[in-house]
Amino acid sequence: MDTLITTEMINCLMQATTVSIIVMAVIQKFKTLSWVQKDSHIFLLNAIFSFVIGIFFSITFYNETIKNAIWISLFSFIGAPALYTMLKKQNVINMNLMSLDDTLSQNNEENNGK
Repeated sequence: MDTLITTEMINCLMQATTVSIIVMAVIQKFKTLSWVQKDSHIFLLNAIFSFVIGIFFSITFYNETIKNAIWISLFSFIGAPALYTMLKKQNVINMNLMSLDDTLSQNNEENNGK
């Protein structure tokens, strides 16, 4: 079993979990912007932030190689939405994070009121 999951891979997954949490928080802030109106926008933001934040975070705080930093970013990109739903289901996250539907309905109400 040790050859299947190496210590290096476990370290990458742990770092990716941290990056996923940071990316999740950043994306929640960006959902309030008026130009984020579709799920494809959130997907694109997730990809960009996962790789930008993931690479710089890994290199800065853990002195990882660029190869490992890219893997950490990829794990973060894949895992951020899954991590969010898992934590939400287990009531670990007590924050009232906005969904895209909530943001769109608020923007529509503001536009209708003008």
